[in-house]
Amino acid sequence: MALTLNTDSRGTGGTPLLFVHSFAGDLSHWSATQEHLKSRRRSVAFDLSGHGASPGAVGRYSIQELAKDIAAVTHSQGLEQFVLIGHSTGALIAAEYAGLQPQRVKSLGLVDPPPAPGAIPREQIQQLRVALESDPYGTIERYWRQGPFVGSQPETPMKLLTSLHRLPRKATIELTESGLEYDATVSLRSFTGPKFAIVTPANDAPLSLHNAVPGFQHTVMKGTGHWIQLDKPREFNQVLDQFLAQ
Repeated sequence: MALTLNTDSRGTGGTPLLFVHSFAGDLSHWSATQEHLKSRRRSVAFDLSGHGASPGAVGRYSIQELAKDIAAVTHSQGLEQFVLIGHSTGALIAAEYAGLQPQRVKSLGLVDPPPAPGAIPREQIQQLRVALESDPYGTIERYWRQGPFVGSQPETPMKLLTSLHRLPRKATIELTESGLEYDATVSLRSFTGPKFAIVTPANDAPLSLHNAVPGFQHTVMKGTGHWIQLDKPREFNQVLDQFLAQ
């Protein structure tokens, strides 16, 4: 059965861009970028299963399952070849799809993605799993306040916390666990097309994906939290334009 997901298609011309939002995000995270691009390129954003105005996932909320959302949107929107860009957990989902369908992805962009395996100690991962089972929303909120929200504009945490508490409990637990387990380096090595990353300074370490996998161009954006495109949309769009021009 084909998935019917909430989508936002804007603009015409050029190679289309397809945007994948973060865990507990929605397609509005890309609105400023889509508006910026629409005079010269088509772009499509969508709500992942269980997020925004899209229905819940057919099966388990996992990176592999939500990569099927990308396939569903490309089918419904008639996208044959496109630039695929994902943020955070959406970057892992985009990487999974690109590894499976490399011939359809002209280039792959990752926006502040989670790091490669080994960056988070196993003991910390186990502690997170235990905390998620008892208090998934509180656990995520505390984690965000300790790191990803640092440097954000005031409205960004408000937007994300509202979305988080609308997310089904099942999605909150399962998608977080899947993101902690997923090894994006496997898919990224299978995708041999152009790859670029836009990251924060905290995400420019040896085990950051753009450093762990060969072939990435990358830009570090300062003075922003984890949701770069929300905190500094103008600067983000300028950096994206530079990558697209190449």
